Amino acid sequence: MIHMNEMTLRIGTRKSRLALWQTNFIAEELRKFNPELRVEIVEMDTTGDKIRDKPLPEIGGKGLFTLELENALHEGSVDIAVHSLKDLPSALPEGLAWIGSPRRADPKDAFISSRYKNLDEVPAGETIATGSVRRRAQILSQYPTLEFVDLRGNIDTRLRKLEEGGWAGIIMAAAAIERLERDDLPFSLMDTTRFVPAVSQGAIGIEAKEGREDLQVLFEKVFDSQTIEACTAERKFMNMLEGGCSVSLGAFAQKDDKGWIFRGWISNQRGTEVLSDEVRTQDVLNSAEEMANAFIERGARRILGRS
Repeated sequence: MIHMNEMTLRIGTRKSRLALWQTNFIAEELRKFNPELRVEIVEMDTTGDKIRDKPLPEIGGKGLFTLELENALHEGSVDIAVHSLKDLPSALPEGLAWIGSPRRADPKDAFISSRYKNLDEVPAGETIATGSVRRRAQILSQYPTLEFVDLRGNIDTRLRKLEEGGWAGIIMAAAAIERLERDDLPFSLMDTTRFVPAVSQGAIGIEAKEGREDLQVLFEKVFDSQTIEACTAERKFMNMLEGGCSVSLGAFAQKDDKGWIFRGWISNQRGTEVLSDEVRTQDVLNSAEEMANAFIERGARRILGRS
C-alpha cells in the first residue's frame, strides 16, 4: 500500500523508447496531481523483447510483452506495470487487473512510405512490411495482389529496414508516431471503417494487483472514463472470441454526440473470409457482447482457427 507519508510508487516497464515515453508520461501525470509522490521506474526485458528474429505468432502464447512485468507485480517488486494496452491480454493472470487508462491517443494505423501516398497507390506485386496478423489480413482482404514480409523492432529499426528492403511501405500505430514526435515521416492515416484497429490501440494500460484501492485513489484524476469504457467493450469482444496477437481481429468503440459506434472485424489469416459489422448504440459493452455472439454464430471461431 502507498501511504501519504511514504509516497513512493514503483513502476515496471519495458525498455523500449515508446514504453519509456508512456511510463514517463504516466509518472508526470501522477506528479501533477500528487506533488509529494516519488516514482521509481524499474526497466526490464520481456520475452517479446528478447526474441527478435521470429514473428510474434511463432513465439507462441499470450503476454509476450507482459509476463516479466506481471511476475514483478506478483512478487511485489513493482506496484504497477505500464503497457500499451493492446499488448495486455484480455484474460489476465489470477490476482492481477487492468485498473484503468488515461485518455487514448489516435487509435488508427498509419501507412509509412517514401514512394506512395497511401495503399491505394501501391501497385500489384509490391511488398508491405508488418508484424501484425490483423494488419496483413485487413490489407489482403482489400488488396489481394500485394506481398508481405514480417517486420518487428522499434521505430528506428523499422524505418531503416524500410529503406534497406526497398519495400513499398510499412504499417505502424499512429499513436507511436505521435508519441515519439515523428510527424516528419511520410505517412497517411488509415480509415478505421476500412482498417479496424487492434483492440485498445492507442491506449496506455495500467496493471496492478487486485484490491489496490489506494492506486485507484492515486489515479483518480489521471484516468479517462470514456477511454476505459471504450477499451472495456473492445477487450470484451476480443475475450469472447478468444482473440490474441496471433489472430486477425479488430474492434473499435468511438463516442460522439449521438452515443457510441462499435465496429468489429475478424478474418482468416489470408483475408479471404471476413466477418465485419458496425452498430450505433447507447450501451457499448452490451453491443460488443451481442456482436461477438453474432460472430460466433456465423462461424467466427472456425474462421479464426479457434475450433
